[in-house]
Amino acid sequence: MTDHSRGVSSMVSSRGWLAVAAMVGSAACWGFSTVMSRDLLNTVPPSQLLVIQLTASVAALAGLALPNMPWRYRSRGMLRASAIGILEPGLTYSIGLIGLSLTTAGSASIIGATEPIMIVLIAWLFLSQRPSPRLAVCIVIAVIGLLMVSGETLFRPGQGNALGDGLIVLATVSAASYVVLSAKVAAHFPAATLAMAQQLAGLAFVFAVFVVVQAFGLERPILAELSLSIVAYAAVSGIIQYAIAFWLYLIGLRYLTPGAAGLWLTLVPVFGIFGAFVWLDEIPTPVMLAGAALIIGAVLIGKAEK
Repeated sequence: MTDHSRGVSSMVSSRGWLAVAAMVGSAACWGFSTVMSRDLLNTVPPSQLLVIQLTASVAALAGLALPNMPWRYRSRGMLRASAIGILEPGLTYSIGLIGLSLTTAGSASIIGATEPIMIVLIAWLFLSQRPSPRLAVCIVIAVIGLLMVSGETLFRPGQGNALGDGLIVLATVSAASYVVLSAKVAAHFPAATLAMAQQLAGLAFVFAVFVVVQAFGLERPILAELSLSIVAYAAVSGIIQYAIAFWLYLIGLRYLTPGAAGLWLTLVPVFGIFGAFVWLDEIPTPVMLAGAALIIGAVLIGKAEK
C-alpha cells in the first residue's frame, strides 16, 4: 500500500469515528435534556419553555459559529437550508408537545418509535437511497427495543385521542423529513452555522405559536414570574437539547446517509433512561433494560453502515 493510499484510508477511518462520536454525543444530549425538559414542564408551560430554550440555543450557536464567520454564507442556498429548521425544531416540538398533551404517553411512544423507519422510507422515496438488508434489520430490531424502552406507558389505561395522535404523527414525519433534508445540505455549510440558521427559523415558528397560544388564552403567561434559577435551568437545557445536540448531529450527517443516522437516533431513550435514573430517581424496569440492550446491540451491529 502506498503512502497516499494509507493517508486516504486513515482519513476515511477518522471521519467514520468522527461521525460515530458526533452521533453518540447528540443522542446523549437529547436523552439527558429530554429528562430536564420533563422536569421543567412541571413549572413552565410548553410554548414558553420552547421560547426560552431556543433563544438560549441560538445565542450559543452564534458563539460556536463565530470562528467560521457565518455572514460569509449568506446565499439563497443557506436561506433554503435554514428553512428546514421550520420542520425541526419548529414544527416537531411545537406540534409534538400539543399532541402529547391530548393523547396518551403510550400512543405517543408507539408513534415516535417509528421515526427511524420513516427516515428510511422518506430517503428511499425521495432520494432513492435504498437501505442495505443489514441496516433494515438493525432498524427493525432497534424499533422493537424502542417499544420495550417505552415500558409501562404502552400499557397504561386510557385511549389515545385522534387529534393528539394525528399531531404526534405530523411531528414524527416532520422530524424524519428534517433528517433527510438536512443530510442533503450538511456538507455544504459549517455545522454550527447551519444549525444556527435553522434554529433561527425554528425560533420564529415557535414564537408565532407562542403568540397564538397567548392570544387564545391556552396557557397562562408566567415568564415574568419565573425565578432566575428556573430561567437559567431552562436555558442550559435548551443549549444541550438544541445547540449542542443539533450541532453534533449535523456533523454526523456530513458522513452518514439519513437511514444510518436514523439508527443512531434510537440511542436517545437509552440515555434518557440513565438520565431519569440519575436526576428523577426513576428506576427502569427489566423490560426497559432489555429494550435498551436490544437498541445498543442493533447500533453496534449497524455502526459500519454509512
